[in-house]
Amino acid sequence: MNCLELRVPNQALQCMALLRRMPRNHPVRPIVEKDLRSWMKGYYGEKQVAYYLSLLPEEPYYIFHGLRIKDKKYFQMDLLILTMNFGLIVEIKNISGTICFKKGSNSVMRVYENNEEGISNPIEQVKRHKMQFHNWLSKNQIKGYPIEHLVTFSKTSTLIETTPDNTQIFKYVIYAESLINKIKELEMKYPNTHLSKKKLIHLTESLLQAHQPLMIDILQTYNLSQSNLYPGVQCPMCKKYPMEYYSANWNCLNCHHKSKTAHLQAVDDYFLIISPTMTRKQFGEFLLLRSPLVAKHQLRALNLPSTGSKRTTQYYLPPGCILSPLKENDMKKGKFTHETSIMPALGSANSGILQTTACTSLSTFKNPDSSTHSQNNIGFHCGS
Repeated sequence: MNCLELRVPNQALQCMALLRRMPRNHPVRPIVEKDLRSWMKGYYGEKQVAYYLSLLPEEPYYIFHGLRIKDKKYFQMDLLILTMNFGLIVEIKNISGTICFKKGSNSVMRVYENNEEGISNPIEQVKRHKMQFHNWLSKNQIKGYPIEHLVTFSKTSTLIETTPDNTQIFKYVIYAESLINKIKELEMKYPNTHLSKKKLIHLTESLLQAHQPLMIDILQTYNLSQSNLYPGVQCPMCKKYPMEYYSANWNCLNCHHKSKTAHLQAVDDYFLIISPTMTRKQFGEFLLLRSPLVAKHQLRALNLPSTGSKRTTQYYLPPGCILSPLKENDMKKGKFTHETSIMPALGSANSGILQTTACTSLSTFKNPDSSTHSQNNIGFHCGS
């Protein structure tokens, strides 16, 4: 049973949003693209493991992908599998080349394309997670529940090497295709029940309540400010900024594409890049809506949860939810790295938008709007 679905990491979604709004010649762009490739490589490795897990029956397995909970500090497990008899923590690696484990040392070397580099020891990493999870269980009055740990490499083309006197690591290091067999071995090792089904369900509920997905300050991470990014709604067809809202549609002045939902991506981008909350004023400014009335109705149609009242109302997305999720094929094609550009007319009037160090701020972008608005309510999507 999938208790916590595998989803694209928030950090990857944030990088995608940043690339959509960053000038193509910005010096930070290659760094963001490299980090995005790294996050997506990890995601696809976990997706490969998830395929093998899908072959298991629904019962008696309670499966959590990317569970992040707090011991003394927060820690995140790539994969946690719980049964009534035992638990299993899996660290998943999607690494190319040859991985060399050295006995008597925590050092691990990766050799790839004639280059050698040291990497963090995944066995030690998953052992730390095991210790932290034991601590969390003890604080939640669960003691004596056996926990096993594994490192799983997602593809068999990765070579795993060690010295002849260090082969015991292969008790804890496997390929993804061997994961189901390893689970069956553990079922034979732990034939006795340690948690009743009722207690296991209660544990599952407690873990989901404790789960806190990581959301970093992406602008601070790359030493950027909001003024470095394109504001407005991006045309989904030609990728130009900004679209204008009139006659109950978002209209592209470049390719003349019309859309009623093009703004959803812009709202997602705000939450991913700027802030986890937004006011009606911030919504209107970011989408370049001149009319407060249009902003009010467009925001209301999103059905976002909120706190506060009147002008102080703060809107937010529920955890793990997004308004305009990318399709899997789009991510594989790299659509999130499309080169963005400002429309020629707007770029000539505000030449700073094409500069890499000082782009025009939101307040300078004001486009004529119609007070006409769409009454269509739009829902959000949870999970990946």
